[in-house]
Amino acid sequence: MDRTSWIGVLVCLSLLFVWGWWNTKEAAKLAAQRAAEAAKAPRVEAAKAGEAKPADPATATVAATSAPGTPTVEATVLENDFVRLHLTNQGAGIRRAEMKKHPRHLGESEVIAINENASHPVAALSPGPKQYDSSVWSVATKSRTEVTYETTSPDGVAWRKTIRLPGAESDPYEVSVLLEARNTGQAPFEMGNRFLYAGSAAPLHLNEWSMQIGSYWMDKDGDFEYKTVDHFGGRKILGLFGGSEKPHDQFLMKQMHWAGVNDQFFTTIVRPSEPYEGGVWIGRFPVTVEGNEAESLKKRMFASEAALSLPKETIAPGASAKVEYGIYLGPKEYARLKELGDRRQRVMHYDEIPIFGWLFGWAIKPIASALIIGLVMIKGWVGDYGIAIILITILIRLLIWPVYAKSARSMKRMSKLTPMMKEIREKHADNPQKMNEETMKLYQTYGINPLGGCLPMFIQLPVFLAFYRMLWSVVELRHESFLWVKDLAMPDTLFTIPGINIDVNPLPILMGITSFIQIAITPKTGDKTQQMIFMLMPFIFLFICYNFASALALYWTVSNTFSIFQTWITNKMPEPELVKRTGPVKKGFMQRMAEQADAAQKAKAAGGGAPAGPGSRTKMPGEKGDRHTKGRKKRR
Repeated sequence: MDRTSWIGVLVCLSLLFVWGWWNTKEAAKLAAQRAAEAAKAPRVEAAKAGEAKPADPATATVAATSAPGTPTVEATVLENDFVRLHLTNQGAGIRRAEMKKHPRHLGESEVIAINENASHPVAALSPGPKQYDSSVWSVATKSRTEVTYETTSPDGVAWRKTIRLPGAESDPYEVSVLLEARNTGQAPFEMGNRFLYAGSAAPLHLNEWSMQIGSYWMDKDGDFEYKTVDHFGGRKILGLFGGSEKPHDQFLMKQMHWAGVNDQFFTTIVRPSEPYEGGVWIGRFPVTVEGNEAESLKKRMFASEAALSLPKETIAPGASAKVEYGIYLGPKEYARLKELGDRRQRVMHYDEIPIFGWLFGWAIKPIASALIIGLVMIKGWVGDYGIAIILITILIRLLIWPVYAKSARSMKRMSKLTPMMKEIREKHADNPQKMNEETMKLYQTYGINPLGGCLPMFIQLPVFLAFYRMLWSVVELRHESFLWVKDLAMPDTLFTIPGINIDVNPLPILMGITSFIQIAITPKTGDKTQQMIFMLMPFIFLFICYNFASALALYWTVSNTFSIFQTWITNKMPEPELVKRTGPVKKGFMQRMAEQADAAQKAKAAGGGAPAGPGSRTKMPGEKGDRHTKGRKKRR
């Protein structure tokens, strides 16, 4: 990347760093007041098969029956080659879903479990926010592939719920849930007043950002909404400032397509067989990470939970209704989610990025999607994700080679104007407007675009952000090794320096060294202060990116190495010559702007009367003396 590109990336990463620092600072302030609440929170650790977790005493529960002889709590296990479901008849749902292909820690047999830290099972009924059905249902039928539960609620509704493993034609992670309701009472029953609990998603490790944990839903016309656990701290400006906390929130939808929760790498998506008008409630609760309880408390780590309403349908006495759901409990693999249909790959929410999502989101989403598809494809050819990252980085740099080459030649030509620009600055030191005008005229005389070096930044920056965002949730890289790197989704720590507890991460260090070399061999522009800032940039990036995923550091190091090679080739080419344009020189945009500013300054100095001559500007309606003397229109 050239210097302008470095400036853009530096600004982006600096703001990301400030955003993270601010969240950490706010967490420290509120940790004490949340200590009692967090101490009661369930930990992120696997529950034993058949163990019934008690309902959360801080939330309301709804008992479906209180008659004597209530069935005892019974656990059932359904499994295939990919997922192991631990079912319970207390709430009649999925207590947790174990990912048989995804170990919790590298080299260990314990696996990731979805919804393991919630106090209620996925597919449990809920009458409203933070309320759950904790009653014990009867087990009507049971087989190796499905279980059917039954109960009758106090309002006279006979419920029947069947949970079935995926068939051979379905995705192995998508469970089927058939919910049937028969009104045995005397009054009509509003089915839409009940919700189906989508479960919870919690941080898997201490380095997981709160932005990676949240709830989402898809409304009509592809309107995708995502709310992180920070949503409950109030509305925020640029993700930095929030209001008072709230326990939960509700949203209405014109057409419910699907809803769910996710963490960094795994998700739960609840999708009705047919879209319907409805709503969702979402909430959060504090959790701690096993083995890091004190640090979890300091960081104020939360789990996200959600529930989606049943269809708005009135069941008359003696009538019945049913609705079927597909519940995906599995990894956030882009290709797999896209294959599920109904745009469920939007769960990746690649354009959800602090500060810059609104600016580059339109480009980040398709680029990140293409990157992960290409990454998986190349890995299938070469058999290694580290090599795949290197190859895809080289491919990206080859595609933008012409743009980079043109930018490099423009910077070289601009560097040759340095003596003349210095002369202009000295001559018009007391007249900044004239200095700018003469500088623009100099660029026009020699046919140089001062913004020519910015083009690579606008191309490379979205690519960098897309790569960065893709690595936030690319479960394919989890536990994938390369050379000394044990996990490409985590920092490549070799060892920790005793006494000062500083991790030694070689890849970010290599990234910093290659960045320094690249800047050192790039043509020099600007004054000595600017050049010194450029030389310090690699050390700033090293500090900011030191604990990022090693896959990102690998991408950046390879990109820098390629840029060094590219700059070396460019420097071997004949030097571009400064040639004055012949004939009349058309004024550029920057020069016209400078002339207009100079004319406005002269008009102001003359007392703000008649225009000062050609190029002078007519007073705008918003300036003093015009609009302020006119009556204001009333706002309707």
